Amino acid sequence: MSSITIKQTITQYHAFMDYRYQAYKNELAQLLVQLKNFGLLFFVVLGSAMLGMILLLFLGLGKIIDSADAPQHGAQMAWLYLLLQSVMLSAMKSAIKNSQQRLFQRTIVKPGWLKLMDIKLLLLSNGWLVASAVIAFDLTLTQWLKAPHFILFMSLQFGLGILCLYNSRALTIGFLLSAILVCVPVEIQPLIYHLGFVLLFTLSLFIPQVALGARLSVSSLLSFWVMFFVNHTWVLVWRCALLLCVFMSSSTLLHERPDLAEIFTILALAFIVLFTSSLQFDCGKLHEKYQLFFKANNQARRFFISQFVPGMIFFSIALAGFMALSKQENYVLLIMSLIWCGLQLFAAKKKPAHYALVWICVTALLLAF
Repeated sequence: MSSITIKQTITQYHAFMDYRYQAYKNELAQLLVQLKNFGLLFFVVLGSAMLGMILLLFLGLGKIIDSADAPQHGAQMAWLYLLLQSVMLSAMKSAIKNSQQRLFQRTIVKPGWLKLMDIKLLLLSNGWLVASAVIAFDLTLTQWLKAPHFILFMSLQFGLGILCLYNSRALTIGFLLSAILVCVPVEIQPLIYHLGFVLLFTLSLFIPQVALGARLSVSSLLSFWVMFFVNHTWVLVWRCALLLCVFMSSSTLLHERPDLAEIFTILALAFIVLFTSSLQFDCGKLHEKYQLFFKANNQARRFFISQFVPGMIFFSIALAGFMALSKQENYVLLIMSLIWCGLQLFAAKKKPAHYALVWICVTALLLAF
């Protein structure tokens, strides 16, 4: 290969890299636009708590590293971190891979270039891995010898990022299998836990796919919604991951500060209401898409009512889980949260722009009284 050809190849690669990076930024901007209904919420709640969230991120990584005294708790923390990382990367997957223009890119560049840029943008997007790398560089040799499992943890962070891009089914199966591992009441060494993670996620690559959706037929409203969630599991997965964070955080806070139990309970219920009632945005879009079809079949009213059912069922399950974990006995507050969820569902349907404002106002009122 001549020097001219090499220079042309490098120039083409740089041009392709610039294009992918620009497309990445544009898709992220579009993703933020899609979150406009939550804009006020993000700026007021999450924006003000950003520093605290970053500190909690590093504190959690510290717990994973120093988990010799409580290996199961450390493994559960590692599993949760990997899950949250996967949720975040799944939300950014389209931007990282530039999915909208993927087929076009395959006609103009080599397949290796596509994967190379995917990995570059994956590393750029993976703040969880960056945080781990920051801590890793600060560890001494003595600390590394005490925490060899952290190398596996970082390898899992990178490997699961790749799985998230190219094999989300195996990623989901791997998380289900590893969840069983961290819940088994047996204390083993942190290194063994992480080796188990590696083994289970590797095993998930070889589990054959079962086409569940192909075996279901739409013959009623119930089967219609079941089919939707079977084919769009993401709308439940990311919410379940965030609810799991709420459960674990509230459990820890209630244990550490029982004197502030009422405040922590209200905040936990607030986020349970938020994450479950937001399902209405997805159900509402589906209602708008198929309402004419159900109207033609004289089921318009039933279909309209049915769009609120998934959110209420999801909330009821999450509330039951929270009650079981926290041993909550304030039934007045629980009934109020049920009414609150209904209010949020109504706001999501009728006044989506005010959804976050309603949530903030109700949360503030409950905390005040």
